[in-house]
Amino acid sequence: MVYIGEGDDISARLSSHSRDDDKAFWERFIAVTNKDMNLTKAHVKYLEGRLITLLKEAKKSKVTNKTDPNFDRLPEADISDMESFLEQLQLVLPVVGVDFFRKVPSSPAGNFVADSAEAPAFTIQHKRKGISATAREIEGEFVVLAGSTGDLKEAASFHERLKNLRDQHLTVGKISKVGDQTFELLEDIAFSSPSAAAVFLFGTSRNGRTDWQVQGKTLNYGEWKEHLLKE
Repeated sequence: MVYIGEGDDISARLSSHSRDDDKAFWERFIAVTNKDMNLTKAHVKYLEGRLITLLKEAKKSKVTNKTDPNFDRLPEADISDMESFLEQLQLVLPVVGVDFFRKVPSSPAGNFVADSAEAPAFTIQHKRKGISATAREIEGEFVVLAGSTGDLKEAASFHERLKNLRDQHLTVGKISKVGDQTFELLEDIAFSSPSAAAVFLFGTSRNGRTDWQVQGKTLNYGEWKEHLLKE
């Protein structure tokens, strides 16, 4: 869950949110400012509205803002400056672990070749656990495709961040329960690594480099990567 806000006094804003039951979900905050102190209230409102829009378009998180601020009341030159500011912000935020604004890469359609050395499909099949998943590595992210299934059971070793992500996706409808044992992805979901994707599906610690197999081949993800490096 993500909330975008603006304020002149950050400490006062945080204190207010800490007493608000509707915002009890938050665990950390990211403060964005400008070193030259030349952002006006109108600039900040524009940035707030654009960030909310980007969050909703990316579909990686549940946005808790109840309304979308009006962000089109700026001179054209100022809008250009703020868009440049946003571009820089989108470069910096992933460095501190905030990647909610990046859209899930679109998987290639129609002309995808399963045995391509450059972009193969990867699969996990675990009949007993009800796991049947397909993924592709796209633009630096490991994308598990819609229709894949995972195990609902969660072990004690299940990473808290991925557990929270699974709960969030259940809440917003990106995944749905199938009976009492499994869940299904209703849309593509991007992960930072094959291991993160495998942990999400298994609900326990996994090594994605060995779990994911190149579709139609006897290579796992790790072996495929090593083969690419030798070329």
